[in-house]
Amino acid sequence: MQELEKQLNSDNNIEVRRRAVEQLRGLRDAQSIPLLIRAMTDVSWRVRKSAVDILFEEYGPDQYIRGIIDLLYIEENAGARNSAIEALIKLGRKATPFLIEGFKTSNRDVRKFIIDVMGEQMDSRSLPLMLDALKDEDENVRATAVEHLGKAGELSVVDALIEILDSGDLWTAYPAADALGRIGNRKAVPHLLAAMKRKPLREPVLKALGMLADPATLEPVITLLQDASKNIQEHALRTIEKMYHNGISAEVISEELRRILGDKAIDLLVAHAWSNKNEVRVSAILMLGLMRDEAAYGPLLDISHEEEYAEDVKGAFVFIGRERPDSLLKLFDTGNPHQLRFIAEVAGEIVSPVYYDMLTKLLTNEDGHVRSIAARSIARLNMSDAVSMLIKRLADPYEDVQEAAVDALSMLQHYLHIQELLVMLRSDSAVLRRNVARLLGKMKADLAVKDLGFALKDEKVAVRKAVVGALSQIGSEEAVRYLKYALTDEDPDIRISATLSLGAIGGEGILDSLNILTVDPDNFVRVSAARALGMLKDKNSIIILVPLLHDQSGFVVTTAIEALQAVGGSEACKAISGMLTSTDDEVKRTAIAALAEFDGVQDLLIPYLRDPDWAARIAAVKALGRHCQAEVRTELERLLDTEEDPTVVKAVEEILGV
Repeated sequence: MQELEKQLNSDNNIEVRRRAVEQLRGLRDAQSIPLLIRAMTDVSWRVRKSAVDILFEEYGPDQYIRGIIDLLYIEENAGARNSAIEALIKLGRKATPFLIEGFKTSNRDVRKFIIDVMGEQMDSRSLPLMLDALKDEDENVRATAVEHLGKAGELSVVDALIEILDSGDLWTAYPAADALGRIGNRKAVPHLLAAMKRKPLREPVLKALGMLADPATLEPVITLLQDASKNIQEHALRTIEKMYHNGISAEVISEELRRILGDKAIDLLVAHAWSNKNEVRVSAILMLGLMRDEAAYGPLLDISHEEEYAEDVKGAFVFIGRERPDSLLKLFDTGNPHQLRFIAEVAGEIVSPVYYDMLTKLLTNEDGHVRSIAARSIARLNMSDAVSMLIKRLADPYEDVQEAAVDALSMLQHYLHIQELLVMLRSDSAVLRRNVARLLGKMKADLAVKDLGFALKDEKVAVRKAVVGALSQIGSEEAVRYLKYALTDEDPDIRISATLSLGAIGGEGILDSLNILTVDPDNFVRVSAARALGMLKDKNSIIILVPLLHDQSGFVVTTAIEALQAVGGSEACKAISGMLTSTDDEVKRTAIAALAEFDGVQDLLIPYLRDPDWAARIAAVKALGRHCQAEVRTELERLLDTEEDPTVVKAVEEILGV
């Protein structure tokens, strides 16, 4: 024991001290306990953690807990205090009697620490002491007790918290107001309203009233929107927003705003909607929506130009439009492209037939963005008359509009006739042929497979690529047969698209079809072949993937490693392990990361914790983190003592939870 104590006092060697602690493991000797408690004061978290682990595993709490509580008195050693607090919290209910006893101390810091620990545990046996702490001579202890009781939501402490709120002691009244809001007992409402008259308490009181959401408190809160302090106005506004989210209806809030503020209401809200504080602006925009006042439409449209608030403004208009859709019609009467895009999106969210005529007009607007948004919005109205207009947009000069038309028509497919679309698939316009193929794919039109297969011979690459995408979406046996033909297309992009499609669909016979593409002259086709083989997860693909590990392209090699990982099994693991010695750092990192998915690879990966390449070390850390047994944990702890790269350190700390 004397020798171990000497080693524990070794100033310069963390590993010596940690090994000394580990030698105490398994002794189960009461003489070891003081040494383990002493080790909890070490500067190294590893030494402290080992000591705590041994105490917890081998001794009863009554043998060491008083010693841990004594560590709370060490003012100059934050590490010791933190270890003690963490250990006491981890002990849970077992610690409660000792904490109650330990609270009988003149040291105010220790009393605060004990309240913090009991607050985390919230054992019912500690409640009387927590209530007594509300009257502690030290304001920090009182405030800490208030905070924890509020978090716990204990109804039994409402009266005590109200007493503190009424006492006028700002230090504890502040957290008491917050706690009463969290607990949610409306018995506190009159006391909160009384406390709101004191300016220093208005902020926590408003927060509490927002959580309680009592309609009777709306009037005094709304009145504060005219307070001389802009800060109080902002807190009041945010409180009204919380009241809305917590159950007070829009009708009640808007009526009260009009009754109390009259004509000033919109002007006040608009002023806050231009605040330099994000949360205040969001609250004001919401309130302007709840008011449903046309005087706010112009300012809201102006704010919609700011991308950060566009969604909030849209939400306000949607709220208005769902009750009064006609009131937004005049907003379409503008030459401003941004506003037209915006109101077209709003109309699409509201889904009211009153917007049909306006949206059909926007389908021919000179601005492509307006046309594309209008196409998607008009489809949501589910009206058959829109089909012919949307079909015209399939040949729009603007590609985003074409895509929007495809999406819109797929939403209206119950109004479409396959035979008419198949005629368009043979149009003189390559753009129309491509977009009809896309549409047939979105419709999963099985009846169109034969015609789509014929279109694989189209002279335009873009059309053939769209056809491959369509056949992939349909995914039938016949569609797969045509996709296999596309594997021999002269264009590598078509071969890539067909390869990935077949990998995603899977099924019998696809493995043999993909095999030939692993020797394709195009690097990206071989990458796609490897990726598709991984998608299949067929053990028979391993023999095909292994040769790709020696491909001239590093991208092909890394993709083959990832594919083998996806396939899994001992043969795949063996093949990946062979790539750990690659001279290509990216290949090595990929192999390390891939091995994380396999069992029994710890010994292979541990040496790479010392690799000269920091990215390889991170890969090894993350991979080993999936297998964090005792041996691995020890190696990670050792790495943490010596690692200098902050990114690697962070990765280790996340796994070890430090």
